[in-house]
Amino acid sequence: MNGLDGKRILVTGATGGIGRAIVDRLLAEGCRVLAVDMVRLEDERVSFSGVCDVTDEASVDRAFSEAEAAVGGIDGLVATAGIQVSKPTHELSLEEFRRVLEVSAVGTFLATRRVLPGMLEAGAGGIVTFGSTAAVGAAPELASYAAAKGAVLQYTRSIAAEYGSRGIRANCMCPGGTMTPMMREIDAHRVGRDHFLERHPIGRYAEPAEIAAAVAYLLSDDASFVLGAAMMVDGGYSMA
Repeated sequence: MNGLDGKRILVTGATGGIGRAIVDRLLAEGCRVLAVDMVRLEDERVSFSGVCDVTDEASVDRAFSEAEAAVGGIDGLVATAGIQVSKPTHELSLEEFRRVLEVSAVGTFLATRRVLPGMLEAGAGGIVTFGSTAAVGAAPELASYAAAKGAVLQYTRSIAAEYGSRGIRANCMCPGGTMTPMMREIDAHRVGRDHFLERHPIGRYAEPAEIAAAVAYLLSDDASFVLGAAMMVDGGYSMA
């Protein structure tokens, strides 16, 4: 894709199923990848690998500063880190609700806030946050996840409106069901029908590489007129 070669892109949640696929795709596009997560990504191809708790301001500042020092700056951010708790809302603890919001919404805020000054100075930057189909549609037993992802989507639109005229493009990736290692484990032990899968008109879940391809597009010059979008990469789930 156009304009990605040599770009310094920081990826949070880099060791997860989707995060790792994003790292692989960006490396294939010639990017200099800066990978952070709760555990260090062991991959000699990346330009930086660090440990970061995206819910902790000091941890974000330290990891991002180390990444900047390693390569001289950050041209793009992919805020992939997130968690999910699925249970009836009346059984959801306050701690669980807060934790889901902190990782997705607060984590996205801290990460984007940290890279914005450098992007403003450069007059350019690309930001991809991670929402979900749950950001635009409801489903049972996903109250905390839907609240968090809805917040991420609206936050992304806000910063897109605020900084778009200053060369910074922010967009929100909204995947449907994706066959991550965790999903494969769930699928292997499933009893009965997979009702979530049945709501995907395409008839299957996404592979992480398919989500990564859409992320690469949003960061590339090919998406130069895409701003504040909720990019639905969901096999038709949100339209069904």
